[in-house]
Amino acid sequence: MLTLPERAVIAAALAFVTLSAWLGSWAITAGMEAIDPTFLAQLCARPWSAADFANAFLMWNAMMVAMMLPSAAPMIDAFATIAKRRRARRDPYVPTLVFVLGYLAVWGGFSLAGAAGHWLMANAGLVGPDMALSSGLLSGGVLVLAGLYQLTSVKQACLTHCRSPSGFILSEWREGYLGSMVMGFRHGLYCVGCCWALMLLMLVVSMMDLRWTAALAIYVAAEKLLPHGAILSKAAGVIAVALGAAFLLAGAAPLLADLFR
Repeated sequence: MLTLPERAVIAAALAFVTLSAWLGSWAITAGMEAIDPTFLAQLCARPWSAADFANAFLMWNAMMVAMMLPSAAPMIDAFATIAKRRRARRDPYVPTLVFVLGYLAVWGGFSLAGAAGHWLMANAGLVGPDMALSSGLLSGGVLVLAGLYQLTSVKQACLTHCRSPSGFILSEWREGYLGSMVMGFRHGLYCVGCCWALMLLMLVVSMMDLRWTAALAIYVAAEKLLPHGAILSKAAGVIAVALGAAFLLAGAAPLLADLFR
């Protein structure tokens, strides 16, 4: 087992990276508004440049690190514990940082996909100045999608994996630097499988508002770390479907009124 000072070092390192990601997210959003208060409105009214896409990717990536790294702490702790035991036996071991880099690489790929999606939706006129979906019908559809996914067996299987660090370490252990990177990557894939639909909710509430991002990060951590996370996941799914249905009804009402007028 890791000693208290060793755990404190890991916790401090994770806290530093997480805080840096939050500050980076704030700097990006604040910087856009500082350059020009109408920058975001202009961004949604013109085709994106390569610089616009790069900014969107940096924003997505900073938010993914800030939101997901804290909930991966138990898995990182489990990997560090095994590495310590191997080091004590003078067996080959790999620094925990390699595992973490493999994990973050997956979320980097997800961030690239998120930025690409934002770019496509902005060019199609589906995103407002707050970088959220401008259509109530689309927002309702995303909420329903996220809610239904929460109730699927795939979601629950990925969540079970994320909540069981020891099981993953025993079944997925690989030797060497490449093996440790692959382990981190595979854990990241399970986490994406668990949370990708939740991340889409940032398109509904506005990823420019870090209060919503922080609230979603707290929920993700609660789902993975609290004793009854599976029940919380299903309850949140039901709530999301209900909210999505309300959005869909509200968005469809004017269309139905025009149809029967």
